[in-house]
Amino acid sequence: METEQKFTDLDNSAVELTLTIPKDTVADEYKKMVNKHAKTMQLKGFRKGKVPVSVIEKKFGSALREEAMYSMIESSVEKALENADSDYKPLQYSSPTLVGEKELKLDTASDFSFSISYDIFPKFELPEYTGHKIAAPQVTVDDTPLQEELTKLLEQNAMVIEKDGPAEKDSIVTIDYFEMDENDTMIDGTKREDYVFTVGTEYNIYKFDNDIIGMKAGDSKVIEKSFGDDYENSDYAGKTVRINTTVKVVKQRDIPELDDEFAQDVSDDYKTLDDLKQATRKKLEEGLEVRIRENKITNLHDKLLENLTISLPESMINAELENTWRRFASQSGMKEEQFLQILGMQGQNKEALLEEWKPQAEKSLKIQLMVDKIISNEKIEIEDKEVEENAQLFEGIDDVRQKEYYQQMWKEDRKMQKTVDLLLEKNTFTAGENLTYKEFMEGKNPPQ
Repeated sequence: METEQKFTDLDNSAVELTLTIPKDTVADEYKKMVNKHAKTMQLKGFRKGKVPVSVIEKKFGSALREEAMYSMIESSVEKALENADSDYKPLQYSSPTLVGEKELKLDTASDFSFSISYDIFPKFELPEYTGHKIAAPQVTVDDTPLQEELTKLLEQNAMVIEKDGPAEKDSIVTIDYFEMDENDTMIDGTKREDYVFTVGTEYNIYKFDNDIIGMKAGDSKVIEKSFGDDYENSDYAGKTVRINTTVKVVKQRDIPELDDEFAQDVSDDYKTLDDLKQATRKKLEEGLEVRIRENKITNLHDKLLENLTISLPESMINAELENTWRRFASQSGMKEEQFLQILGMQGQNKEALLEEWKPQAEKSLKIQLMVDKIISNEKIEIEDKEVEENAQLFEGIDDVRQKEYYQQMWKEDRKMQKTVDLLLEKNTFTAGENLTYKEFMEGKNPPQ
């Protein structure tokens, strides 16, 4: 079917394709449609397949023209998109939409023109991606993070033992409690047995940690608590409650001494405390090195994005958001319907979350598109030899197609890594602000 076609670029990497079918083709296609039905149609007073075309057109002309119209639209669009230049191929998640569909009518004596719109892959020019100077924070591992890490190790290896004395801050207590009314009668539904928490953490609805301090196992008392109007638990805001509390068990963490014996308990690799300290410092420095590299990559991306103009199609953004949503929902381990109900109870919904995530999704897409184009521009490839050198990564995968899939995924990942290495090599990172290890690892990133 011969058609005239015209592409018009729209905003947000969309395109409008206008197709015009010559009137001779329109008349011929309509005639074929009518004749096809005439061969099988049966009307009262006529034998099957013998109904005159004039009778068919008089009775079903409007429906036949509509059927012929959509048939021509479908076939002409399919052919046009199949033969379109790569710049005008629709995205896989973008379905073409008829423009002004309600106004479309087929006149068998005239040319038939119609338009469809759809999203295409964004067209953009790469910014200059080499030769930039970007400040990188200066961070060293001093004794503070080392001591904090060693303290964590001590706490992780602490023994929890019962104590005879009173509860103190950081004691682990097991209590029974219930609320009482003005007649000292238990209020139904408030009783709780064997509740365990660490004194000082305020991991309890009453925040009565200070009232527990000094109580020993077997002690009971009535604690009265008054809550302000802005109390975080709305059920108690502006109220005063009386809680009958009994301490059943008091425990404490027995933290070991930081010495050679402790180092040997942590690992057979360590003979002395100095061995443990050196290994811990090395671990911190390696983690810092990874984070500094990530920081450089992030700042470099931000620098390149300043001079990058990409008009992202809505369908691409929506697909990215849906992928993010699926990952987010799957982490809950619930079915989506149940997960949505939980979100609703928290005053959230999917639509609001997607809107909140949209800026980051757009940024991620722009970075991905930019890096993909740099890969193409630099002709970065992964040779089969490199795949063979890493064959151990794919051992145990017997299915040929599955192995090929994972090998291809690995190759794509390696191309990304090589591109990042190239970008880091061809740009200069100057000494930026001095930050402590804690400031940097907790996310402080000085302006460029």
